Amino acid sequence: MDRTFADDVGDWLVAQADSLIKVGGTKQLMGSTWSVLPEVWPPDPATEVFTSALPLGPGTRFLEIGCGAGVTSVVAAMRGCERVVATDINPAAVANTELNAKAHDVGHKVEALTSDLFHELGPEDVFDLIVSNPPLVRAREDRVYDRPIEHSVFDPGYTLHQRFFHEVKPHLAAGGHVFMNTSDTMGDPYSIVALAVRMGFSARKHHSNRIEIPGTLIGWTPAIAAAADERGMIHIDSSIYEFKLL
Repeated sequence: MDRTFADDVGDWLVAQADSLIKVGGTKQLMGSTWSVLPEVWPPDPATEVFTSALPLGPGTRFLEIGCGAGVTSVVAAMRGCERVVATDINPAAVANTELNAKAHDVGHKVEALTSDLFHELGPEDVFDLIVSNPPLVRAREDRVYDRPIEHSVFDPGYTLHQRFFHEVKPHLAAGGHVFMNTSDTMGDPYSIVALAVRMGFSARKHHSNRIEIPGTLIGWTPAIAAAADERGMIHIDSSIYEFKLL
């Protein structure tokens, strides 16, 4: 089967993150230094865009699904959210979130759990704001992974997205909001919105951002060449959607 634009860009993103994923290090983001442990997807400018667009503040019970290095959850705690819970299926990401929470003096405010989506939460765990920055690329269902970290970019058949909307309802407070990051160019937001609507949610685009990258930097594959503009630039967007129960 032919490779798609999203396949090529997704593999490039994995390659760009590879050195930090293998050995760890630090990243500068949002005016702060963040530790990145080995085998944790590193935060990047898209993390800053996502975090900055969220309605964080006092009195909010906040849950992040797929916390990675913990930037968004730590910022939520720093901005006064009443309760902050961060979950990730990767134990290294949970440890990384705890490390960054302590480094930013909110270790006592951030609860980090190793959890497959909502599995480690109880029926009493209800939140006003649930956020997720899941794998962007709707990969083919038969995709074979060379490394576990590729799950941070590729979601075969959008099965993870389907599970999210099936499992989120018991944990969303009355009047609560879900914010999820996706991409028109690398993902399939129409399918995500359709899935959410079937599950009883309203949906609207909350924020969008676009960057351009030289196609030669990614690799001049047939899919990249077909998507490039007359200057040889590739345009990649990210979009945050807001979902509320009807």
